[in-house]
Order: sequence, then structure tokens, then C-alpha cells
Amino acid sequence: MKKSDLLQKMEKKFDYLPKREVERTLDKILQFFSFSLSKGSRIEIRGFGTFSTRKRKSKIGRNPATGEKINIKAKSLIHFIPGKKLRKDVDEKKN
Repeated sequence: MKKSDLLQKMEKKFDYLPKREVERTLDKILQFFSFSLSKGSRIEIRGFGTFSTRKRKSKIGRNPATGEKINIKAKSLIHFIPGKKLRKDVDEKKN
């Protein structure tokens, strides 16, 4: 699902709100998530899941085309752990 698809579904669900207000609200939520994760905070949404960041250490890798050694810099990754309710809902939909 793309952001535009999500906006369309939210606009239908919240038809009493102006479309612009729905879009601004979604943008604010996404900005809050981005800002919090960039500061190293953990975001927990009960029944949905938890977003956090993890550090990946620097390492030496190889260029697959040439076999040459290259340095891979340390970086932060976004990690998501689904909540029990989300796992259950997804599992029920697949069966």
C-alpha cells in the first residue's frame, strides 16, 4: 500500500473531515515517527507493534564483481517487531 492509497482509505473513513486535514494529520504522524526514531526513541503501538533503531557495526566486505575489499560504514537501521494482535490478524487472513 502506498501513501496515496492510505490517504484515500482514511478520507473515506473520516468523510466528515476535509481531505487536506486528513493529509496533514498523516504527515504529522509520519514526521513524529521519523523524528522520534532519528533521536533513538522507541515507538510502541499496542496491538500493532514496536519500532526501534539498531546499530550495525562497520565491517569489511567484498565487491562481488571484482572481489576487492571495501569498508562498509556503521549505520542505524529501523527495526519493527509486530504485536501479538497484528501477528494473529495476519495469520488468520492467510489461512
